[in-house]
Amino acid sequence: MEEKRPFGDYIRKKRLEAGLTQKELAGRLFVTESSVSKWERNLSYPDVSLVTAICRELGISEHEFFTACDDLQAQAQARAAAVWRGVVTGSRRLFIAGCLIAIPVCFVVELAVFHALNWFWIVLASLALPLGWWAIWRFCGKHVLPLCVTFTSVWVFPLLAVVHGFTGGGWLVGVGFPLAALGVAFLWAYFLCLRYLRAGPWGKAGAAALITAAASPAFGALCRWVLPQAANPWLLDFATPAVLLVLGLALLAVSFLLSRHFYGSKDV
Repeated sequence: MEEKRPFGDYIRKKRLEAGLTQKELAGRLFVTESSVSKWERNLSYPDVSLVTAICRELGISEHEFFTACDDLQAQAQARAAAVWRGVVTGSRRLFIAGCLIAIPVCFVVELAVFHALNWFWIVLASLALPLGWWAIWRFCGKHVLPLCVTFTSVWVFPLLAVVHGFTGGGWLVGVGFPLAALGVAFLWAYFLCLRYLRAGPWGKAGAAALITAAASPAFGALCRWVLPQAANPWLLDFATPAVLLVLGLALLAVSFLLSRHFYGSKDV
């Protein structure tokens, strides 16, 4: 294992320079803390799908990542990463091509069949989301996730406005926007939990379950307020949060026990 030592030393050095603990880096990469520990102890290499995220969190380039170690394993990893980047790039291009093709197809079909443009605008507004995500991935590599969440949070309101223009009615301001705003609030709660919560996968899953437990009665209460004539599924409002609450607490307990076991066996 001697030939792998420079790689582990380099990862550890860059992690410390970034001011991150092993637990914090693992949380940002959505891996276990023991995985980061194994990388730094030269027991394993990260999966190729994690290379871009690791470089982003450590503030290094992919070239620096792979030249940190000159053994055969690192060379094989570099080749695999190159293949992975090719697959990701090809998938993104195929994705954006499909979206761009869908626009003229829907335009022609609606004009040919209905002789008007109605639902085409809904399709166009819907495609703005994946096209916006692609633009963020393409031009804003360092802050992809928060920018995608921000774009999604803004996009949902114009989409509802376009749908309202097609369907009509008085539901947009009194019903659509309040429900969308609450959904955006919980979207950000999930994102902040998964991105910044200093916990392992079990802890983050437990926190997400607790957020969902709060979301169910919150949406139920808002629906009863904006739609007083709608049915009130009280059993669902209580049963679903109860199950999710128990699940969340159980996952948090597992996370706590695992962290105690890890720190009891190793001083990070």
